[in-house]
Amino acid sequence: MAILEALNWRYAVREFSDTQLSEDVVTELIEAARLSPSAYGLQPYRLLVISSPQMKEKLLPYAMGQTKIRDCSHLFIFATSTTIDAQFIEQHFARVEHERELEIGALTGFTQHVKEAMLSMSSLQLQHWAENQVHIALGNVLTASALKKVDACPMAGFENHGFDNVLGLAQLELRSTVICALGERAPTDTSADDRKVRLPINDFCIEI
Repeated sequence: MAILEALNWRYAVREFSDTQLSEDVVTELIEAARLSPSAYGLQPYRLLVISSPQMKEKLLPYAMGQTKIRDCSHLFIFATSTTIDAQFIEQHFARVEHERELEIGALTGFTQHVKEAMLSMSSLQLQHWAENQVHIALGNVLTASALKKVDACPMAGFENHGFDNVLGLAQLELRSTVICALGERAPTDTSADDRKVRLPINDFCIEI
């Protein structure tokens, strides 16, 4: 499917069928998230993939009545790191040196530059920065899903603390940020037929 055709096909699903996504498709969508760009390549987030009906039931009370998190095939939870410090940055660039077969310490200067840039921010600023990186990955997953004809519904309206408690995210130094339900639209979801409404191109795009 061509990308613009896919993006016109997709919509925020309101009701999912009971069809389960194949493991191969889910793996591709996980890879789309993993391969997403992030500032300095730091990837200050992790992806939790929930397919267990029991776990989805436990999360449902914190989903603000959105039963699609229970009914979807898979629930992706993007969780930002709560500890972004010198060690976090050093570990990343040590991994870069290893993967690119560089000498140990080859990136010491750049690592120091990144630490100075990142660690000059307050904890709140770092949290907002990490959340911005998450939304890049979410966008990639939504586009990849559309190209695979997988239905998706991204959601920021949920009780983060409830999700974090159920999933034990504090122990992992993570905080849930945004979620995305994935699966196949139900035949009864009439919103699939709604006309997509966006700003006209001349209002949306400003050429300078």
